[in-house]
Amino acid sequence: MKINWKKTTIMFILAASLVIPSASFHVAADAKYTQTSTELTYQLTDAINVEVKSILNEPSPNGARIGAVVRLYNAGDRLIGVPEYEVRAKTQEGLEYIMRPSQANPRNVQPKETVELSYMNVVDRYDDFALTELSWLDVDEFVYPKHETRIISVPISDMEWKGEKAAISDPALIKQWDNTFKIPVLSSSVEYKPVSLNEQITPDGPVTVVGFLATNVGDKATTIADFRVNGKTLNKTVNGKRIDIDTITLDPGEKNYVYYAIPVKNKAELRSLVILTPEDFVGEDKSHSSYQIGRLMINLSGATSTQRFMNQLSMYELNKPIKFDPLSGLIRPEVEVSMIDLQMNESTGGGFKAVVAKFKLLNKSEGPVQVPKFQTSLTSSSGNKYLGNRQDTKVETLIPNISYVIYYSYIVPNTETGARLAMEILDTKRVEPYNFPVAAFQTKVADDSSDKAFYPFKTTLNSWSLAAYYVMGPGNSYSYKLNVDFDIKLQDEVVADQGSSKLRLELVDSSNKIMTSKVLSFTGENKIVSGPQTLNFDYDRQETTVKLNMYEIIDTPFGEVRRLIQSWNR
Repeated sequence: MKINWKKTTIMFILAASLVIPSASFHVAADAKYTQTSTELTYQLTDAINVEVKSILNEPSPNGARIGAVVRLYNAGDRLIGVPEYEVRAKTQEGLEYIMRPSQANPRNVQPKETVELSYMNVVDRYDDFALTELSWLDVDEFVYPKHETRIISVPISDMEWKGEKAAISDPALIKQWDNTFKIPVLSSSVEYKPVSLNEQITPDGPVTVVGFLATNVGDKATTIADFRVNGKTLNKTVNGKRIDIDTITLDPGEKNYVYYAIPVKNKAELRSLVILTPEDFVGEDKSHSSYQIGRLMINLSGATSTQRFMNQLSMYELNKPIKFDPLSGLIRPEVEVSMIDLQMNESTGGGFKAVVAKFKLLNKSEGPVQVPKFQTSLTSSSGNKYLGNRQDTKVETLIPNISYVIYYSYIVPNTETGARLAMEILDTKRVEPYNFPVAAFQTKVADDSSDKAFYPFKTTLNSWSLAAYYVMGPGNSYSYKLNVDFDIKLQDEVVADQGSSKLRLELVDSSNKIMTSKVLSFTGENKIVSGPQTLNFDYDRQETTVKLNMYEIIDTPFGEVRRLIQSWNR
């Protein structure tokens, strides 16, 4: 009887299980292909070397998902087709699973080129098992019994990644917050260093933004490859996402930042970060199966501490230029920014306090420049973070060699003392709605800076007097005249804005009841000027013991806040 060996063999393959006991191979691998060294690169053919990049073994609802990604390098001088070998993954108990090639795998390898090949199989088993080897076999299906030649077997037990719940235990792959690291499977010329952990509130909820400084330590331009960062809390893994998705290319020696947002309530919840690289497999139906492979772990022990954050910041001296991150383009070099005052204010209605920071912007160029749009935040010694409320201003341009003052207010609880604070200048334009630090320093509420009250105006009350007149008629009231004499001078060459602070005068009686009050502005048609002024008002009785209070008041989104500048008794 004539046997159609080809048809029979194909039918046998379709009917056979993908689980093949390794002992069933009746042809031993040729000795010259046996790999016993610890090198990462193995010779697959005379011209092609192979390196295993990623190994996945994770449970899924459909069974165990086994994935493998390998790199082939053509060391020859001509185009070579990818060898049509069968790839199998071997388990610790000796079973082998045939790996299906991705439909996106390249068919050829150019000379001196490296390509990546992806393989996957989903096995109908739900127990825990380990992978030990990845093998390439030359299978001749057109003979009976079929002839199988093992080309190479590569050990993979140390590379196996068990999925999202996997833990990295190799000490060489565990880094501390201050450590620099590389991701060799991506690039050996890019070095990363964790530099920032910032809590933020976004429309999607609270997140912690992690920043890495990437440096090209090689001698050629290179692009920062795609990688992922997940956060690990005590009980769960939180998937992070890269914020700036634009491609970043670094020249030799160049630096830039890469940021990731991890949706956790506060950074104190994070115990560690896991660096992962993404992989993708395309099935026969063109569907994509994506997964990630863990590469490194970053231990956050101590890194989330507010005290550690503050201790690394230098103390700021008021009215000195703030040093900005040279990698940030938020503040142009010709614009000098300094903080001239930081004061604690009380709310008029009570219930909270407000810290008010005054920043001076100086345009040192020869032409007008746009007012920089930056955000600020204060962090207290207890770890509470307060975003600044920027003064509403209509000024858009800085005049050459002229300063401009802008206020930021921070609503804080009544228990806040302001004795130790961290100030951060933030870029909110890079990728909205996130913010990124471009400067940070340690500071505190000034003990006494009445000379900076009403800045840029220097305000002095030279004298004041009060006269009372009896008014006959219903109610028997008294008419008062409060005479004040002010000396108002503009400090420095500074532009004053209509949103600047105002002066409030309050006259109170012996029982601390307000007899009259007046708010005076330093700008506009009815602005306060040097010289005498008279305030007329009525009161229901004559008072001989009175006190005059002068306040600086500032408008905030939560209402008016004020600071007592000086009091005079009569």
